[in-house]
Amino acid sequence: MVSSLAPLLDTLTKRFPGIPAEHSDAPDLHLFHAPNSICSQKVRAVLAERGIDYSSHLLNIFAGDTYDPDYVRVRMVGCRSADLRLADRHLGTTSVASSGCDACVVPTLIDAATGAVLVDSRAICVGLDTRAASGPSLIPDQLRTPIFAEMAIIDELPNYQSLAVKVVPATVPRNTFAASKVARCDALLAKHQGDPDLRAAYQAKRDKEQFAAEKLFDDAALMAARQTIVDALAGLEVRLSEASGRFLFGDTLTMADLFWGCELLRIDEMGDASMWQDNRLPLVEAYLARLSDVPSLRTAIIGFPGARMAPAGH
Repeated sequence: MVSSLAPLLDTLTKRFPGIPAEHSDAPDLHLFHAPNSICSQKVRAVLAERGIDYSSHLLNIFAGDTYDPDYVRVRMVGCRSADLRLADRHLGTTSVASSGCDACVVPTLIDAATGAVLVDSRAICVGLDTRAASGPSLIPDQLRTPIFAEMAIIDELPNYQSLAVKVVPATVPRNTFAASKVARCDALLAKHQGDPDLRAAYQAKRDKEQFAAEKLFDDAALMAARQTIVDALAGLEVRLSEASGRFLFGDTLTMADLFWGCELLRIDEMGDASMWQDNRLPLVEAYLARLSDVPSLRTAIIGFPGARMAPAGH
């Protein structure tokens, strides 16, 4: 293990003990993730599809585990090593490229052998595909450009609004989920004012969620977010009509299919299947049915304990 990483990883693994996900007693890869995080689901799907052993460290999003100081310190190492600015505005998407690095989210992948700390789910997935010792790549060279284009579309979808509205009861304000994160950051800022790294991380997170609470949950913002997703699904319908096999690029599963599988399963479980049913997108619906039978997606989401989220009080 790289000496500079060892103390951080040791502290973090004591806080969140790991369980080898496959058969290795001591895998080099440590994945810190949450069952119901869509970005975590993407990484788990790639790990399963490529047959890579890892140690699984589960965090509870709703209990605030992703704000744990030890975890945030490690995330800050990853943000800096990737030369990413801290995200202080919420665009409703999971895109690190557009928004920057959030030090208080999952997933985080730590390679104990090299000392690498990866904090962007898309970069993690691409790196894992390269790392795999056997089996076909999920990003074949001849399809690299269109696969990355699909992944970019998915990364930029404004999923946060729908999720944040539906995980709280209908009787409370729509921005309650974001507002609760602001309150959590206020308490942590007061507690850790003497730690520059933690102060920077919590302040950026506070600003990000305050922006979300103020800008993302009025009628116009919610309608715009929904329309953006519907438009993306309409585009997917067109590309599926042009596809020559079971998946987007023939009969061979790619990373684009895994990412779309995570996205479509999340839309469906949030009760928004009307996005394809009401808009006459039968190929999208059939595509979801096929993806639901993909073993790696069943492992990462459908059969993963706690991964499916039901709307609260709606």
